[in-house]
Amino acid sequence: MSAFKSLVSRPLSLPLSQRILIGKNAIINQNFIQPYTHISPIGIASIRAFSSSPVAYKTNTSTRTKENVHDLETFLTLIGRNSIEHLDLFEGDLNKFLSSTSKQMKFMGIDVSTRRYLLRWKHKFVNDLEPLREHQRGKKRNGGERNAKTVLAKRKALQKLEEKEKFASEELDAESRGERLF
Repeated sequence: MSAFKSLVSRPLSLPLSQRILIGKNAIINQNFIQPYTHISPIGIASIRAFSSSPVAYKTNTSTRTKENVHDLETFLTLIGRNSIEHLDLFEGDLNKFLSSTSKQMKFMGIDVSTRRYLLRWKHKFVNDLEPLREHQRGKKRNGGERNAKTVLAKRKALQKLEEKEKFASEELDAESRGERLF
């Protein structure tokens, strides 16, 4: 309790003539100054204020939102990746799609990557997190991050082998024409 009391009210080290009352939240009396006030080195009390800058909220102005999509065909077309192929599995019913689970989609025969994509978009659609759009699949370069060194090394080795074979065939052709004497 005494530690809390010392935080709440602190004794002033300034003479009474240098103490100034500022604002209705700063209460300064002969012995103590209340919280949320600060005395600067020159002896002026000031109130510590919180930031009052306005917060800029983004509003969703897209036409591809939950309010504008009322059927499953539109939903699957907007999210792309050929998910329109699975329209007949849900009988074209948006509510049946939204109520289906991952296990049900698995029994319908939807492969894992497409099923995860559909479930991710179902969550975003229900919670109105993002406008509907297609997320492109990532493309691996050089066999992916883990295999890049081996793929590049194999590619370089094949190029050297092809250059060696090409040089050998050119030498044989030149020898057969009589341009080289060995």
